[in-house]
Amino acid sequence: MSNSLSVIVRMADGTRKAAISIPSTLTIAQILQATQEKWNLPSNFNYAVRLERTGQQLNPSASLSSQEVEENDVLEVYPIVEAG
Repeated sequence: MSNSLSVIVRMADGTRKAAISIPSTLTIAQILQATQEKWNLPSNFNYAVRLERTGQQLNPSASLSSQEVEENDVLEVYPIVEAG
């Protein structure tokens, strides 16, 4: 397996999108942290990532390669909304 992957990271609402090449050893939590910083996402929300190809929510503590993320996959970032 290659050490890096080219993927697309986008917001679920379509407002932001970026094509990036990243190490396959990065965790979803690391990607979320970088995304929040780069896109100035509100820090009062928790976010999750869904693999668009499968519809599966990805484990924040697991690496991309361990979750079978493939070249050119789309990682969809969305806020976790808690009902009150």
